[in-house]
Amino acid sequence: MRKSLFVNLVLCLTVCGCAPDQKTQPLPEEMQPEQIRSVMTKVADWQLANPSKHDTADWTHAALFAGMTAWAQMADTDTYYDALLGFGEKNNWQPRKRSGNLYHADDHAVAQMYIELYKKYKDPKMIAGIQERFDYILANQPDTPLTHDVKEHKKRYNWCDALFMAPPVWTKLSRITGQTKYLDYMNKEWWVTTDYLYDTDEHLYFRDDRYFEQREANGEKIFWSRGNGWVLGGVVRVLEEMPEDYPDRAKYEKIYKQMAAKLIAIQPEEGLWHSSLLDPVNFPSKEASGSGFYCYGLAWGINQGLLDAKTYLPAVRKAWVGLVDCVHPDGKLGNVQPIGADPRHVSADQTEIYGVGAFLLAGSEVYKIAMQDGAQTQKIIVTNPTLSFRDGETVSLNFEDAKKAVAGLTKDNVAVLEFKTNRLLVTQVVQGKDKTELLFQADFAPGEKKYFWVMKWPAGLAGPEPKAAAYCRFIPERMDDFAWENDKVAFRMYGPALEVETITCGIDAWSKCVSTPFIDKAYKSGDYHKDHGEGGDFYKVGNTLGCGGAAPLVDGKVCLPDRNFKEWKILENGPIRSVFELTYAAWKAGRYTLSETKRISIDLGSNLNKVECFYSSDNARAVPVAAGIVLQKSTEKFKDAKNNTIAYWLPASKYGMMGCGVIYGADVEAEVVEADDHLLMVADHSISEPFVYYSGSCWDKNREFSSFKKWQQYLGNFKERIDNPVTIQFAD
Repeated sequence: MRKSLFVNLVLCLTVCGCAPDQKTQPLPEEMQPEQIRSVMTKVADWQLANPSKHDTADWTHAALFAGMTAWAQMADTDTYYDALLGFGEKNNWQPRKRSGNLYHADDHAVAQMYIELYKKYKDPKMIAGIQERFDYILANQPDTPLTHDVKEHKKRYNWCDALFMAPPVWTKLSRITGQTKYLDYMNKEWWVTTDYLYDTDEHLYFRDDRYFEQREANGEKIFWSRGNGWVLGGVVRVLEEMPEDYPDRAKYEKIYKQMAAKLIAIQPEEGLWHSSLLDPVNFPSKEASGSGFYCYGLAWGINQGLLDAKTYLPAVRKAWVGLVDCVHPDGKLGNVQPIGADPRHVSADQTEIYGVGAFLLAGSEVYKIAMQDGAQTQKIIVTNPTLSFRDGETVSLNFEDAKKAVAGLTKDNVAVLEFKTNRLLVTQVVQGKDKTELLFQADFAPGEKKYFWVMKWPAGLAGPEPKAAAYCRFIPERMDDFAWENDKVAFRMYGPALEVETITCGIDAWSKCVSTPFIDKAYKSGDYHKDHGEGGDFYKVGNTLGCGGAAPLVDGKVCLPDRNFKEWKILENGPIRSVFELTYAAWKAGRYTLSETKRISIDLGSNLNKVECFYSSDNARAVPVAAGIVLQKSTEKFKDAKNNTIAYWLPASKYGMMGCGVIYGADVEAEVVEADDHLLMVADHSISEPFVYYSGSCWDKNREFSSFKKWQQYLGNFKERIDNPVTIQFAD
């Protein structure tokens, strides 16, 4: 149990907007990270074991799925993702379709889950149905009035619950596709609804226009707790996906802050709001579904820095403790008002799946607060500027900047928490040429923006174990090879002992189809030219550049060094990045005398190495340098001079096909040529700077590279990534 959870919570100015010396009461036991995870597990498991009879594509399940997705991201098992995938397949990944109305917001809500799973699994069928539905709506936009008594009134958002159901889906689809038309339509309809249903005096939403003139027994206006909970949850989920520079974003934040202030002003002392927000006397029972969304929304605002922690954390603390008190010993969540459109009385035994969704969403945000208990943190915003998926993206922060932001941060105690998944990430601090870098990896959907916290490691929590790692070593037991690998690929280059047979600075590409370490096992067996189920060395290099080596090209000849590397040095060795240097003695490259050090680095999850060639010379200031691939038995080549990319597809002995590829950055002016039995990219290079390029390989036994076309697509995506790096912002 983490003892520091019982000390005062101090949230750093960079995270919550409050001064560092403003302290709150100690967090209760229910807000310990371990306790939060435990109760979320219990509630989620009970719900899966006690499935609802509601249609699995309707709004009730949609709310459950929103919370279950948040929990699946946190959980240490794929059980919950598997369950969500099962629901998606059962629904054929379609929004619900009711007779005569394709516009009904309740039927769109389930696609919140579809889009989140699409981000993870990248299966186009997961979003095809909702995109088709929304494209139809855009082409046939309704103009019916918002009055409730109109026959087709639910073609538009004339009930406040709808603001949770559909707007987040429109916003998520806009983000994932890069098409602002979806966001613009949502924005238009949101403000039509808000202008109609939002009470600017009370800062709450009427459920619909039937309640404009109705009053509770105490004379107050009728504001339904869960209806306003839907709205607060909706605005949060819209803001999560909405671009920071979207013109109307400030209006959403204003509504959000007004509602938040109202909610804490009327929060009962016992923590949970009642089904009627302004008449707790006649509706005395606590209600968990509306309260769950309020807890979620308020905690989210604290974590985002939109709400002051000193003001709002006490409300979140009371709300979460109250919600946990509604959980039965077996995990059933009680005190959930049944389906309706107005305040109702509720008992401790009543439950519904949308209440569970709200509870899990609340837990996902409260957990973030607990993880920062007593910690100084620096919020980092990382954005994918492209419309491509970027799996296993290596994010590099200047470690000196991180240390300035978080006092006492060291290489040994640094931690990075991913906001969306609530996961502590594997990190690595590496010494670069010009700076010390803090590395971590994350997956990014097209256009996705993610938040991370840099902090000192939370006391009492075990660190994440790397599932795979980048790795390199010198192999003296095998003719002085130097070999390296990650979870995708493996390579080697030849050392002094092999000069009796082969002299080259070329790269030998191994075929590998397992994510676990392979090269040590292969060398130990000595039988690595055969495939025993994990891969092997099926590529022939000879006295060439092999698969992605580089050397000067002088008078049409690839000028390899006269000797293999004479020295090796490991600079970094995983888990995220391995870096090493190989140094070559001086040799004659045509009319030039050169010596060279190659610095090669490989990141976890990448099929390509970054290669930096450092040349020195007594008689040359610039040389033409070529990186490329030796031509072998293949008829499939790919040349894209415009995008500085070449690729090759060739037999991996009798074990399928393999691909080789070379990429230059956008700043290099190169020519694609075939010369000296090589496919090459040639560029004039000033030896005062390193010559930088990327090269690597694939094997078709890995399903993601089952064809040459897929290998070309991977190279195109990789090129886009290096030319358009993720943007990194240290939040104020």
